[in-house]
Amino acid sequence: MTNTFKWDWVVRATHWMVALLFFANFFALEEGSDLHKWAGYLILLSVGIRLLWGLVVQSPARLSRFLPSPLAAVSHLKEVLSERQDRHLGHNPAGAVMIWLLWGLIIATAVSGWLMGSDMFWGEEWLEETHEVFANLTFIAVAVHLSAVILMSKWNRKNYIQSMLP
Repeated sequence: MTNTFKWDWVVRATHWMVALLFFANFFALEEGSDLHKWAGYLILLSVGIRLLWGLVVQSPARLSRFLPSPLAAVSHLKEVLSERQDRHLGHNPAGAVMIWLLWGLIIATAVSGWLMGSDMFWGEEWLEETHEVFANLTFIAVAVHLSAVILMSKWNRKNYIQSMLP
């Protein structure tokens, strides 16, 4: 498996910060604890930094270089299945859809969690349930993302994981 592409340090740092803190919040940190809340704030900050970086950087990490398109994603997957190749530098169309979905779910999870601590929504059960649904949907999307990265790395012999490592 070969891969000469490497994401820049901002992309890698924010990716791993979000990944580690999300898994800590999902599996280890007590719901509602100060650590859980601060992990959520840091997740939101990391996504914010990544999005701002994507507005100014001139690289494959630029947001305008991988706008989500479900039609382009389906077309890309058909191409990969038939040719066993991915010629994209950075996010391919299927990856773009997943990344934007993950960002949206992460932001929704963090904002709903933050709102739970506000005076206006304190103790609202529907908001707690909404927060939990967003967290679970994020976890499912992460599982699909990881599975796709592993499967696509094997399918077209392009090491996607290496591009995100230090």
